[in-house]
Amino acid sequence: MQQPILWVFSISHYCEKARWALDYLGIDYQLKIMIPGPHLAAARKHGLRRGSLPILQLGDEVIQGSSAIIDWAEANATNGKSLACATPDAAAIEQRLDDEVGVHVRRLFYSEALVEQPQIVKPVFMKNLGWLDKLKLQLSWPMVRKKMIQFMDLGKQQGDESQAILEAELDWLDGLLADGRRYLVGEQFSRVDITAASLLARIVVPDEYPTRDGFSHPPRLSQVAAEWRQRPALQWVLGMYAQHR
Repeated sequence: MQQPILWVFSISHYCEKARWALDYLGIDYQLKIMIPGPHLAAARKHGLRRGSLPILQLGDEVIQGSSAIIDWAEANATNGKSLACATPDAAAIEQRLDDEVGVHVRRLFYSEALVEQPQIVKPVFMKNLGWLDKLKLQLSWPMVRKKMIQFMDLGKQQGDESQAILEAELDWLDGLLADGRRYLVGEQFSRVDITAASLLARIVVPDEYPTRDGFSHPPRLSQVAAEWRQRPALQWVLGMYAQHR
């Protein structure tokens, strides 16, 4: 099999979800850091209507989205490990994490960082890019930033809304963990755990987080993250990274 190529943004937590799963399942792949903006044309070139990352390229075939990539990785694992979970509500929990936790962690971060503190975002996007891609991003950054703000519906009010939604989602996760369970569903580490931990990792930034170097929170989010850090769900995230990443 030709070595898969995983297209990612350096800073994306959905990309981290796919990376973690591929690493855990022993898939040998090449990491391709994409530039925001030009990634859309690359996706269309492969017949995709949307440009959202991650994308796994398998020769002429592409698989888009972290959950679909995990499906493929599960079927092609090389080390005997599995992330499958037979618990009936596992798929619904993963979907909720993707649709609620992932979306609002992203909007909370970018509503402050990209709108008010763009100087902390651009260096992370530039990390590990070649010099030509860095130049392209430098030149296109004002337009990229504007488009991202529009596309993700960012602003102070939106960030406050996302913070309130995340408070409720953390209450839900704290409730799941209140019975002392080690994993969110089932008796073994699964894709549900990777989903929750990777999507929340941007809040607590574990030592094992691949893009930890050079990453920082904007001021208000830094305070919120410090207040949330001792919550059971976020302590659990740190534990999942320490044990499985």
